[in-house]
Amino acid sequence: MFVEHIKSHRPDVDLDPILRYAGMTTYQIEDQGHWFSQRQIDRFHEILSKKTGDPNISREVGRYAASSQAYGLVRQYALGLMSPASVYLLMGKIYTTISRGATVKAKKLGPNKVEIISTPNAGVDEKPYQCENRIGTFESVAKLFTDKLATIEHPKCFHRGDDYCQYIITWKRTPSFMCKRASNYFILISIIASITLFFVLPGARWAFFVLSLALLNTLLVSFSNHLDKKELIKSIETQGDAAKGHLDEINIRYNNALLVQEIGQATSMALGIEKQLQSTVDAMEKRLDFDRGGIWLTNDDKTLLIYKVGYGYKPEIEKLLKTTHFHLDRSGGKGVVIQAFKHQKSYLVNDISEIERDLSRKSLEFVKQTGAQSFICLPIVHEGESLGVILVDNIRSKKPLTQSDMSVLMGIGPQIGISIHNITSYQRIQESKEREQRLRELFERYVPAPIIKQYIDSAEIDLFRGDELSITALFLDIRGFTSSSKAMDARDLVSFLNDYFERCSLVIAEQRGHINKYTGDGFFAIFGAPEALTNHTTLAFNAACKILELSEKLFLKGRPMEVGIGIDTGTAIMGNIGSHTKIEYTAVGDTVNTAARLQEFTKVIHSYPIIMSRDAWEGLAGHPNYHAIKNLGIQKIRGKKEKIEAFGFTPFKDHIPSRTQGDKGFIPSQRTKGV
Repeated sequence: MFVEHIKSHRPDVDLDPILRYAGMTTYQIEDQGHWFSQRQIDRFHEILSKKTGDPNISREVGRYAASSQAYGLVRQYALGLMSPASVYLLMGKIYTTISRGATVKAKKLGPNKVEIISTPNAGVDEKPYQCENRIGTFESVAKLFTDKLATIEHPKCFHRGDDYCQYIITWKRTPSFMCKRASNYFILISIIASITLFFVLPGARWAFFVLSLALLNTLLVSFSNHLDKKELIKSIETQGDAAKGHLDEINIRYNNALLVQEIGQATSMALGIEKQLQSTVDAMEKRLDFDRGGIWLTNDDKTLLIYKVGYGYKPEIEKLLKTTHFHLDRSGGKGVVIQAFKHQKSYLVNDISEIERDLSRKSLEFVKQTGAQSFICLPIVHEGESLGVILVDNIRSKKPLTQSDMSVLMGIGPQIGISIHNITSYQRIQESKEREQRLRELFERYVPAPIIKQYIDSAEIDLFRGDELSITALFLDIRGFTSSSKAMDARDLVSFLNDYFERCSLVIAEQRGHINKYTGDGFFAIFGAPEALTNHTTLAFNAACKILELSEKLFLKGRPMEVGIGIDTGTAIMGNIGSHTKIEYTAVGDTVNTAARLQEFTKVIHSYPIIMSRDAWEGLAGHPNYHAIKNLGIQKIRGKKEKIEAFGFTPFKDHIPSRTQGDKGFIPSQRTKGV
């Protein structure tokens, strides 16, 4: 209201230095929802009084309230209350929309007289000029209805040492009220006169007199109704304007609420960053009253701000935005965008000329090309880290940007920051899972999958803990491979072994075992650990039979390949063996040693490619081939003091495959990568 009054009545006064001294901005003044502090208005009044040379300007501005548009909805609401008395009596509610510095109460003293008590709120250091401004405002209320200022008595004043300010307010009655009262008195006088003259005047004259009075009364009532109707129409029109203002405000609040909801929903969907940002600007375009808007994010090394998505930009402008970046690694950067990002501070610029001195030649050219005149720039921040900026402006509507506009955007910025952080975190988790899966697949070539899972799932990791488990150990060796391989190319030799071991590994895995280690042209496999199995002997025997079957189809030096397999069932210590620099998950114990020696024994008894211990044989009770296993008697086994009872099995006895069966000699199926 002060600014409007100065522009209208004192155009010679330059407002810019006054506002700067008071710490106020134009966009804050234009925002009806923004509140100024006591210190700001004190400084404003101090400098304004000096510039105008009028210490009583506050009361003058208060009187201007009747014609000022600055009161906006407050003025419309007051006019909608039909009469000055209604406005003054509701001043306690109305005044809180003007100032938070005082509590106001009103009491009716007569048809056109009220008392208003104003008490400063706790902690408020109210100044005398504010009391003068309040008097001027109360004077102007009556002018809204009667075109005359109210008369105000001020018997008590807080600034003269009283506990409160007291105002006795009287005003002239409205024309319709005066006319209606005159009409009522005239009707009463006419009735009394008609009755009195009935006994005095002749009949014809009395009748003429009564008709004349009736006509005058009709004209007076009609005029009174006309004035009343005119005031009513004015009030209805004002109420309509107020209702429209309220509806506009409701729509703004509704759109702001939907904006937050839609951005929140998009945030919870864990979309990619590009899709998330596009959803955000779509919501901004739909819900906010800005012509254009865009989002800039940093690159990976945080040296540039890069345009990502936006709306409202012409194709040529958007192309310019995509090819023009804001440099963050330059120490001399003073532009608003750079400052908003680095200092995590929001900026509202209603006139680009205000910041021209802070822009480089290149930046000014960029602003000119984009056509920006005013804009809001705020940072996107998450947990103290700047991630980017939001820029919005108006080109077509030329609507001034306000503090409320910036406040809404400041509510969106953190949501975008959270969304970007969540999506980035989700992507990192997915990448971590993929890396973990790749590492798991790699380590499963060295360590059984259950052992990896055990260490991953366990809170405590004891790498060198051992467990005594019941297992079946299986050793395999290719017969005569050393002599047969002399004629083979080294690469073919390695390819042959890799191909063969791959086939054997698949068979053993099907039987829920795993190859623990390779021994040149053989391997050691374990069944029953690390996963405990009740039928591990049967599984090991089945694997041995299938391996013999696939081995029969391979040829070395023109002859079917022969293998020897030793099997023993018993207990073994399972765990990581080695040092802190190199460890190996394996089994140790007599069961392992016995299986290895039984495999060597197949070189002595050639007719039995599978030789097992009594414990293993007993574990196969009920197997379809159980009765085909032959007792080989008590045998002396190398490396053991006691003799053991051995059992042999020949699945191919009396059956020697011809060259037409199986493969026609060995052809390496694939050279192993990296060998």
